[in-house]
Amino acid sequence: MRRLALALLPLALAGCAAGRARGPAAAACPACPPCPGAPAAVAAATAAPAALPAVFRVAPADAPLFADDDARGPLLKAALLNRQYLAGLNGNGHPYDFAGRAVTTADLLAANDAFIGILRSSPTAQDLDRQIKERFDVYEMAGRDSTGTVVFSSYYEPTLEASLKRTKTYRYPIYGKPRDLITVNLGDFNEKFKGEKLTGRLQGDQLVTYLNRDEIDFLGKLKGKAKPLAWFKNRADIMDLHTEGSGRLRLPGGRIVKAKFAATNSLKFKGWLTAMIEAGALPREGISHEKGLQYLEEHPEKAREILGKNARYVFFTLDTRTDPDEGPDGTYGLPLVGWRSVAVDNTLFPMGALAFMQVQTPDVDAKGDLLGRRQDSRFVFCQDTGGAIKGPGRVDFFAGAGEKARTFAFKLWDPGRMYLLLLKKAAD
Repeated sequence: MRRLALALLPLALAGCAAGRARGPAAAACPACPPCPGAPAAVAAATAAPAALPAVFRVAPADAPLFADDDARGPLLKAALLNRQYLAGLNGNGHPYDFAGRAVTTADLLAANDAFIGILRSSPTAQDLDRQIKERFDVYEMAGRDSTGTVVFSSYYEPTLEASLKRTKTYRYPIYGKPRDLITVNLGDFNEKFKGEKLTGRLQGDQLVTYLNRDEIDFLGKLKGKAKPLAWFKNRADIMDLHTEGSGRLRLPGGRIVKAKFAATNSLKFKGWLTAMIEAGALPREGISHEKGLQYLEEHPEKAREILGKNARYVFFTLDTRTDPDEGPDGTYGLPLVGWRSVAVDNTLFPMGALAFMQVQTPDVDAKGDLLGRRQDSRFVFCQDTGGAIKGPGRVDFFAGAGEKARTFAFKLWDPGRMYLLLLKKAAD
């Protein structure tokens, strides 16, 4: 075991995020905090400064207006799924620190149930705001600057053309989880790294990094280790599926199956359009998915140079039975709900937390056309995580599926505020 622990150190130093890379903006964020370093072999001579709090309590007079004009149906659906998750924990799990308050699974479930009761009473906008303020304590995410500034990005569930059989048209595969891929929970070795994971493979008696994209897609080193699940017309669609972490596959004939996230090699992510810009293939100004795809079709000899820059690789499972209208499963183990689920850093914020967000967002119509910008506020649930979503200043918003969701996800990268809600203590 000691040999394995020593083998983990260089991997932890190289990067430890094992979650999905979320959306083009989320993955490209240059200021996201790095993963924590590996446990030191020898204690430091001086103690590290205490970590800044992830949340602070909001005084009643400073609470926001709890206004939510979007459809209540999906909100209630998300709340009921959230209840299913929290009830299934049976009170297990470590408490989270909310400005000195130890928040347990029971606290989260009580808040969730009270919120469901409020929704089912069909309150007016004024009554909703009043009941939330009367019954709940409000906490705010500290943000990246400890003043509440949270950067919001967005991700969605793409719909892509694919085939379950290889043909002359469908030539590029996605794979199931490799048999030799190993995932290690760092928190099992040190509580300091709760929620952090490492992924790799055994080479002799050493755990080393797993195969990268160049080794898998262009050198064929995954052969015999993982099963191809579906085949695509071009590599760019696969890159988009890898970026989002899951998606709907439209098969020849129109049937829909779902590609669900199974695992990742946990290596460094780089968006393929970003790599294209850095390679000088296309200018940053005016770049789009369509222009990038056209470039790769016209310059197939550049595919390895550009796409290989993204070392991260995602593996999937196929689900042919799930209702295609459901979102992908989030980290909490149940389906996400479009416009009501968010990804957060679950080392700081618990899965299942009821939240309220305020941010200026893209205004997009049903066809996916961008109309401008609008101020948005809504209730959401913390139900997912992401490889780039680290620290108290990042939230990734799940926009669902379809053209509206796609445009929204590519256009949201804005500062806002995020509040977490708990029922008031009996003594308050």
